Amino acid sequence: MSEAGPYTTDTNDMRAVHAALGSAIGSAGPLVVGAGDDEAKVALVASYCEGVLGFLHVHHEGEDDLVYPILEQRCPDHAELLARVADQHALIIGPMDVAQGSLRAWRAAPGAASADALVAAMADVDEKMRPHFVEEEEEVLALASAYLSPDEWGALPGHALRSLGDNRPWLALGLVREGLTDEQRARQLAGMPPPLLQVWTDQWEPTFTSFIGAVRGIAPA
Repeated sequence: MSEAGPYTTDTNDMRAVHAALGSAIGSAGPLVVGAGDDEAKVALVASYCEGVLGFLHVHHEGEDDLVYPILEQRCPDHAELLARVADQHALIIGPMDVAQGSLRAWRAAPGAASADALVAAMADVDEKMRPHFVEEEEEVLALASAYLSPDEWGALPGHALRSLGDNRPWLALGLVREGLTDEQRARQLAGMPPPLLQVWTDQWEPTFTSFIGAVRGIAPA
């Protein structure tokens, strides 16, 4: 049940982000196995994993900067809950660091041992991430809907894309868009600043489509 606050902001896009991250990180293991020791496939899957881990990092960074501080200020009766859920971000940093190190080792020397280490590391990130997503959706999104304005909530996607910089922002955007309905995708495009819309349409969407098709073609049947 939503808390009684001044807003009724639509925060359901967070569920799409979580679903995209869950699917992407959950698929990493089969992709690593499917790449074998083929240099081109390893490079492609490594790029994918690196982009997905970067996406998760900036997602949490955006919440740390733009969501939790405001909610903690405006919802003092929920301070314990908000602090606990926000602190879960820190619990995922260690597994993400291990995954990044395993990714570098696998990229440098593909083989059974380095692949197994990366698969295990990505699975650990997945295991730590999913309960956090569930609690955030069940406990925090209602508060965000009631206590963050549409403009405040709407700052999150721009923050993520800016923070990603050259680290495949088109991958994050494309993965999220895959989980949206046609109506949601149309609404998202309508709300994009014209320069971003042109970049997405002319460059990023074709790049994403080609890249993700190649990546998914590597997974074992």
